Amino acid sequence: MRWMESIKMAVTTIWSNKMRTALTMLGIIIGISSVIALVSLGQGSQKKMQNEFSNFGVNRATLYMNYEKEYEEVDMYNNRDIESIRRIYGDQLRGISATSGLGTKFVSGKKEYSVNLSAVNETYNNIDSFTMVSGRFLNESDMFEAKPVVVMDVKFADKVLKTRDILGQRITLQTDQGSVSYVIVGLYSKPKSMIAFDNGSSFSAYIPISNLEMQTGQSSYEQLEISFKDSSSIGSNIKSINNLVEKRHGNIGKEMYMGYNSEREMQMMNKITGSMTLLVSVIAGISLVVGGIGIMNIMLVSVTERTREIGIRKAIGATRMDILGQFLIESALVSSLGGMVGIAFGLGLANLIGIFIKIPPSVSPNIMLIAVAFSCSLGIFFGIYPANKASKLNPIDALRYE
Repeated sequence: MRWMESIKMAVTTIWSNKMRTALTMLGIIIGISSVIALVSLGQGSQKKMQNEFSNFGVNRATLYMNYEKEYEEVDMYNNRDIESIRRIYGDQLRGISATSGLGTKFVSGKKEYSVNLSAVNETYNNIDSFTMVSGRFLNESDMFEAKPVVVMDVKFADKVLKTRDILGQRITLQTDQGSVSYVIVGLYSKPKSMIAFDNGSSFSAYIPISNLEMQTGQSSYEQLEISFKDSSSIGSNIKSINNLVEKRHGNIGKEMYMGYNSEREMQMMNKITGSMTLLVSVIAGISLVVGGIGIMNIMLVSVTERTREIGIRKAIGATRMDILGQFLIESALVSSLGGMVGIAFGLGLANLIGIFIKIPPSVSPNIMLIAVAFSCSLGIFFGIYPANKASKLNPIDALRYE
């Protein structure tokens, strides 16, 4: 019952000194709101990066030539390498394809649009992250016959051709060697990327790699794209596959072949983002300490102002623990209210900043509970000295205090 009385008295005191209480809470509010805003934006950044890496494909790997080494065309990846990899690792693969780029232009009136053709095989739709909007992707028949077919970006249909009803139509693209005509067999769309730059005049498309080989005579490639069924052993599989290619080309120990997968990059980015968020949050947390010192100062002033009140309470039977509890509860309430207001301000600030930097903030309920608990603990910690001072006052001296 005495604790309930102490709580009621603390609330009454806080309410009767609203301006002073608000100024006392200001340091806590600033500290908590800063930490909440930074943590929520940091977690939002991590989630966004994870989504982007997931769009790239967490089971996806790129094998490529080591550009720091001197190599010739005979050292590069070829179709026989791909067949060997399929034969040995086929049960672990979702898709494997050599990739090569060809820059072209589409001319419409006086306007020119850049179209980046990626030459791939029929399994590439199991490697890259895109959705077929209409039509189909490349198939085995396209590869076997080296058909002049193309799968276009749906943005090209929308922005340039102004219609999606283009399946079966021919499109003529300009290359350095002349004009090339393709039949459009499908339209695809890709998820938006936070790192991709779209200037509205550059588009991408896929053609059979066998068709590019027929046009250019190219039969060796500097990189392979692979998608694995299981992400747990990607690192060891990359190393094993490159060892196989080394043996096939007689380049054992020369380190000509390298591998990359997004999981390692994602872990590195999460580590960097987490470290930066922690560092800035620690700096912002300094204001919490300042706020706690402010609470201690105000509580000391409160003890001085209420010396006679303390003496009266002790004279009518209040114990040392009653006085100690009253001032600790008051201190904890002030800091807890500051923490809750700080959380609200922090979430609002994070959402406002997120609109401008295009990062949706994300904060777990646990972080908010920890923030309130921490602010309450801060109030108790910095309230111990004033509360202890109040509880030790001699009732006779307190009653004489003017």
